[in-house]
Amino acid sequence: MPADTPAILILEDTRTVQNYIRDVLRPLDARHPILLARRLAEAQQIAASATISLFIVDIGLPDGDGIDFLCEMSMLHPEARALVITSTPTDDFRERARKLGVLHFMAKPLERRALLEAVTNLLTPAANGAGSPAGFEAMLGGLSPVDIIQLKCLRGATGCIELREEHLFGQVWFENGEVIHAECTLPGAKHSGMEAFQCILLWRIGCIREVKNPRAVPRTISTSWQQLLMEIGTPAAECMAA
Repeated sequence: MPADTPAILILEDTRTVQNYIRDVLRPLDARHPILLARRLAEAQQIAASATISLFIVDIGLPDGDGIDFLCEMSMLHPEARALVITSTPTDDFRERARKLGVLHFMAKPLERRALLEAVTNLLTPAANGAGSPAGFEAMLGGLSPVDIIQLKCLRGATGCIELREEHLFGQVWFENGEVIHAECTLPGAKHSGMEAFQCILLWRIGCIREVKNPRAVPRTISTSWQQLLMEIGTPAAECMAA
């Protein structure tokens, strides 16, 4: 397969589900070769050497989080689309994720006709008409810190993510789906807690990664994540002038 042929990458650790998806999408294989991965490292290796037009990713993987993988892919394949599949999507998760306009979600078990229709629409620019996400917002490159933090909170995440944008560096800590602490470093200045978090929300991400074995931090943010995201654009925005 030529490296520039737009492919579909399926990242799913359960072989029976992976084979089922591949079988459903077989009619698309002539124009969009189907690539398979069961682990994040395998998917990362494939994505580094192939042109991916659509990622189909399970959220819960044995070696990591599918959302973190897609955040990484937003830098490598910013024009790709994404379809996220999950066994336990709450109504709140589905509705909020749908509003992002970047990631599309389907619940297991996957219905054959619905899956094929969803993938066909995502691969066909003309399908993005009225009522459908289109253009920049429908691509992985449209992910923002707000999108990513919201998805991590909806997932009930515990851990830390690192974000960089040119000369800016920041980290956000989560505990059971709530933001508990943030730090950011700007030219000549450092911020922590709520001030740092509000700074980070204003960035356009250069890259993002999950921090392995993050250090313990004190809880400096007690506001619920929903309220935090409603307060975007508060006076902490002056940190961007640093």
